[in-house]
Amino acid sequence: MAEPVVSIRYLVIDCLDLDRSAAFWGPLLGLAPGRRLDNYLFMGLVLPGCELVLQQVGRITAGKSPVHFDIAGSNEEDFDMILARTLRLGGRIVDTVTEAEYALTVMADPDGNEFCVNRVPSQLTVSGTSARHAVGGM
Repeated sequence: MAEPVVSIRYLVIDCLDLDRSAAFWGPLLGLAPGRRLDNYLFMGLVLPGCELVLQQVGRITAGKSPVHFDIAGSNEEDFDMILARTLRLGGRIVDTVTEAEYALTVMADPDGNEFCVNRVPSQLTVSGTSARHAVGGM
C-alpha cells in the first residue's frame, strides 16, 4: 500500500482572547473571522488548503516556540506598511535583522507569539547562520 500524501491543514495560533486575536490577525492578513467551534475560531485560508485557526487557551506557554511563520507583502515597498499595520493592531517589534541578502523584523502578536516580516526574500541556500535568519530569523 502506498504511503498517504500529508499536508498541513491548519495553522493554529494559541491566544488568550479570541476576539482580540481575530482583531489582530484578521486585518493583518486580510481575513475575516468565520465559524467558532468550542475554543476555536476559523479565520480562513492562508495558503491553498491551509486555514488559520485561533485557539483560545488558559495560558500562553512561556518561552520561544520552535515553530513560527514569516509574512511578506507582494513587493519591497510593502514592508514599512506591514510593520506599521502590525504595530497599529497591537503587535510589537522584538528584533530587527539586516544582512546583505535580506532584512526582516521579528514581531510579536498581542499574546507574544512571534513571527517575522520579511523585506526581501532570501535566495540563500540553507547553510550556516545567515540561512537560519533567511528562513525566519529565529
